Amino acid sequence: MKVRSKCLMPLAVALFLTGELAVACTTGVISGKATIDGRPLLWKNRDTSAKNNQVVYLDEGDYRSMAVVTAGNRGSIWMGVNEAGFCIENSVTRDLSEKGAKGLGNGSFMKKALQTCATVEDFERLLKETDGSRATAANFGVIDAQGGAAIFESSASTFRKFDANDPEVAPHGYVVRSNFSFTGTPDVDPTDAAKLAEIYSGGRFLRGCKLVDMALADGGMSAKHLLQHNTRDYSDPVGNPFPGSVNGDPGTLPERIDTTHTISRKTTVSAAVFYGVKPNEDPLLTTMWVMLGEPAFTVAVPCWVGTGEIADEMLGEKTSPICDVARSLRDASYVEVANDDGETDLMLDTSALPAIWARTLPSERKHLERAADALDRWRESKFDPDEAMRLHRQISLEVHSELTSLAAALSVTP
Repeated sequence: MKVRSKCLMPLAVALFLTGELAVACTTGVISGKATIDGRPLLWKNRDTSAKNNQVVYLDEGDYRSMAVVTAGNRGSIWMGVNEAGFCIENSVTRDLSEKGAKGLGNGSFMKKALQTCATVEDFERLLKETDGSRATAANFGVIDAQGGAAIFESSASTFRKFDANDPEVAPHGYVVRSNFSFTGTPDVDPTDAAKLAEIYSGGRFLRGCKLVDMALADGGMSAKHLLQHNTRDYSDPVGNPFPGSVNGDPGTLPERIDTTHTISRKTTVSAAVFYGVKPNEDPLLTTMWVMLGEPAFTVAVPCWVGTGEIADEMLGEKTSPICDVARSLRDASYVEVANDDGETDLMLDTSALPAIWARTLPSERKHLERAADALDRWRESKFDPDEAMRLHRQISLEVHSELTSLAAALSVTP
């Protein structure tokens, strides 16, 4: 039986979610039929305790690739793209973990996929070949240069495909996941809001679906919308965006926000949006937009595998400069607040956010426009690796300068 992945339920339901994971992410895959220009999209907010993130270039394997990794660790990747236009990311799902499983874990398995797969079909074959010999427990999101777009719920010994191009599975052309699977919780229907309220990360799943629905109602999803709205979403437990936030009504932000269960949250360390290509377009045009640091405190930078290298601001031996300054802005905005139990909770102090967003959001829109102009030219002629590298470096430098200037203005020390 096929599971419908589309969210049809209203969000006006209390979500009493419990538990906390060291690794937890919100993701989505959007097929070309649901985007404004027919090109697929892939999105991930990475949540983990590993706060230092960077972008690396990998030239071993069958395909050259670029990926977001925990700084200093190239053995595992957490979202990435290769020269064939294949893109991958994941969200951990504990309900698919198997005791005693041996083999490649989630991050090392994704690295293998990035280096050996060109299509969604290749990835499905890799899963079949490794059933029983890997140690994965994840929802893997993938897109390719042939229009493929799917999420695979994968344990160590089995997997299940949710194809965003299949109208029976994804009637509106997208699949969203957080940190549970419908394979591991088969008694939960995706339209059952009350049941989802009992599951850890159910609120983020509902909110992620709602954000995509809103974009579709407005004409279709885009990389810009994912970056500026999905990655930075702050909403209350029933899915209502806070006034003054990027998705909220005009008004004043609450003085403090508990971001335990929001999409942009206190455990979010980076995000990526992959902007794919149409069939017969050059796969090197596939763009990986990377946000180092919690999205609310950083700016996205475009990366292209065909450049063959990464700007210094995105890399580094132990940390990356952009991530460092974004972290400093983020850390200065979180405060410990005493709760009713006599303990402390880490809360987001929103006082600096309006000033930050007044500079970062317009800057990011300009970067999106510059990249869009370049992509239009390259589609008419061919991908220009030199121009792409210049643009990647320029934007990386500008983002670092912008964030550094903001930190100085707010008296924050990177």
